[in-house]
Amino acid sequence: MRLNIIVWTVFLFPLAAASQKITGSIRDAASQAPLQGVNIVYQGNGTTSDANGNFSINNIPEGNYTLTFSYMGYETLQQDMTVPDKNPVYLEITLIKFNVSLGEVVIAGTRNETRVGNIPGRINTITPQRLALVASQSIDEQLQFLPGVQVSRSFGIFSTKSSVTMRGLSGNEQARTLVLVDGIPVNKADGGSVNWNLISTKEIERVEVAKGPGSALYGGNAMGGIINIISAKPVKPLQGGVSIDYGTYNTFTGKVNLQGKIDDQSGTQFYWAANSFYQNSDGYITQSEADQKANPFITKSTVDEKAMNVKLGYGSERFSSEVDFSLYDGVRGTGEKVFQPEGNVTEYLTYQCRLNLKGKTGLLHWNTSLFYLNENYLRVNEFQKDDYTWYNVDSRRVDLGLLSSATYSLGIHSLTSGFDLRDGRVDASDIYYTSTDYVDNRGKMDFYGLYLQDEISATETFKILVGIRYDFANFYDAAFLISNPSAETKFLTTYQFSGKEKVQWGAFNPRLSAQYKPNDKIRVYGSYSRGFRPSVLDDLCRTGRVRGGMKVANPNLKPEYLNNFEAGGDYFPFPQLKLSISIYHSLGTDFLYYVSTGDSIDMGFGDRPIMIRSNISNVKIYGGEFDFTYQPYQWLSVFGNYAYNHATITNYTPLSGNDPVDLEGNFLTDVPQHSSAFGALFTSKIMDVGLTIKYQGEMYVNDQNVYDDIVLSNKYPAWMTIDMKFSRVFFDRIRAQLMVQNLLNEQIYDSKGAVSPGRFITVGLSVKI
Repeated sequence: MRLNIIVWTVFLFPLAAASQKITGSIRDAASQAPLQGVNIVYQGNGTTSDANGNFSINNIPEGNYTLTFSYMGYETLQQDMTVPDKNPVYLEITLIKFNVSLGEVVIAGTRNETRVGNIPGRINTITPQRLALVASQSIDEQLQFLPGVQVSRSFGIFSTKSSVTMRGLSGNEQARTLVLVDGIPVNKADGGSVNWNLISTKEIERVEVAKGPGSALYGGNAMGGIINIISAKPVKPLQGGVSIDYGTYNTFTGKVNLQGKIDDQSGTQFYWAANSFYQNSDGYITQSEADQKANPFITKSTVDEKAMNVKLGYGSERFSSEVDFSLYDGVRGTGEKVFQPEGNVTEYLTYQCRLNLKGKTGLLHWNTSLFYLNENYLRVNEFQKDDYTWYNVDSRRVDLGLLSSATYSLGIHSLTSGFDLRDGRVDASDIYYTSTDYVDNRGKMDFYGLYLQDEISATETFKILVGIRYDFANFYDAAFLISNPSAETKFLTTYQFSGKEKVQWGAFNPRLSAQYKPNDKIRVYGSYSRGFRPSVLDDLCRTGRVRGGMKVANPNLKPEYLNNFEAGGDYFPFPQLKLSISIYHSLGTDFLYYVSTGDSIDMGFGDRPIMIRSNISNVKIYGGEFDFTYQPYQWLSVFGNYAYNHATITNYTPLSGNDPVDLEGNFLTDVPQHSSAFGALFTSKIMDVGLTIKYQGEMYVNDQNVYDDIVLSNKYPAWMTIDMKFSRVFFDRIRAQLMVQNLLNEQIYDSKGAVSPGRFITVGLSVKI
């Protein structure tokens, strides 16, 4: 790192005051381009550089100071200096950029802070620059531009839920991808789902995505990979801002973000953050034209949601703690109204609390986290066919747990060990008001895990990572019961159960990977890992509606396993260009998959199959990913990727001996064989521009890979969207932006024939404190 400090003594006239001024400029060491938004911090105070890279600190008393210059993608600089009695100081600062893709510190891959380039595996990151310049309404929409990551959010902001999956593990199975916020899981035991609408993009510093099974470190939900969302922490005594957006379908969004920190002379730090979010939209009609003609009660699908988050933290060199509380209330109309005031609606009312403790003593670093998540899911269902039916769903879901880890450095070894405890439960009812039916489902599951990992730096160029984890799970207190059944639910009475004995599962999950990195230009790795996942409570003990039809409970499900073999590497032909490739081969056993029972039911939009989750025996998934990032200039960054997936059933166990259906050789549903993305991010004093293109190939609709009467094909068609975002800063604090998603108005349909929002335009204004 190079630092030039020029002290200019100015003898204009004598000064009586013992305070001075520090001014200066900050530039990129290689290109000499000015850097805007660099954080300059001293003794709990701070400022940022302007569009020309200039900064100014006024009224600073004489004395000794340490100035910290930090900017994402560049090495942080700490400079000790003395401010004289009468002479102002001018600084010329140059910051050196490190290779972002290999130099960033991440946690998801090893459960301790490790640079990406030192982890023998494939890890992608979403940087603050991409978060700011890529057009998106939510954080999961940002993830779709990573190679091999599939996002299922059919209706944009109007979707009641979204699923993010990786590498051919079915686009509707969020339970196979573990999602963490600051290292703490947010997947629910009931369905494995994540409420992506709860996570505001204003609160995020970066996102880490670790590909392949992570069960050796994190347990069940990490069978397909890990997503770790890192919250931003304040760097100044007071910072934040307010933003207002307005968009298509009369959509209004408001966000407030305030945070600050206080440093004392001993180096102890206190910080706080308060964030709030509100969104409301009149919505649009999602149903197909045919459905609109057949159903006179169809209305617009709407959204009205609000959230708040409060965070308090304390930190010193040896110990830090943070407590975080979130509240979310999201109501979405689902597009049908007969008599109820709001028609068919869903509501997620969520309370979440997290406590994180970290410390270090000598060479030992430890971390302990506690979490509690309470989600009350409410749904109003009404429809008019031959007669009127109205029932409400009331589902109460609770997840809580303790996570721990400790890392100790011993010569060439970095040992990480810990234990995890988790408890998940659901208690839900379908309450009918137009008949006598009362449908209950409930279940509980406990998880216990113990793990050990050793990162071995055999030489400066060769690294080995060995890990193993034992997981143990209890499934108990489960039931599916119907009281006073009428014609509405009588056909479901054969699926009732209760009083089942406790079921227990256990599994060892190993991991072995190695990496060779002879220099900063080349990195190659190979790995083997095993994934393990018990079924979610929803499939074990609930019979009811699912996407595309009806499913019945199966309390006899066994866990599924995935053995993954992977190899890959990175190559830097020159510092501005990075090329990456990964290939993988996964073998799944006792794979959990929806299959048809052979029966069907009229769902209001046509006859749909009755499904059941089953251990279908074996699947084979193989594929590859290619990714490049190129930054020829400070003001231009380009990225692109392509992913291929081939996911088939290799051995099928029928539901019964007389089952005529054989799924062997069929492709898994909701898995695109081809997908790709491209993006160009441009920054300047005049305007910042982000352009992204996403392509997703065809996907099979059903387990038998046969023609579907609703989709009118055996596959969902391929689609491509183009998004753009324009923004400009005025007066250093005000930012105006224009965002256009799905620029070409591509029509994307789901299994019900419902259509996506199409082109979505948003204009916004934000003010930074």
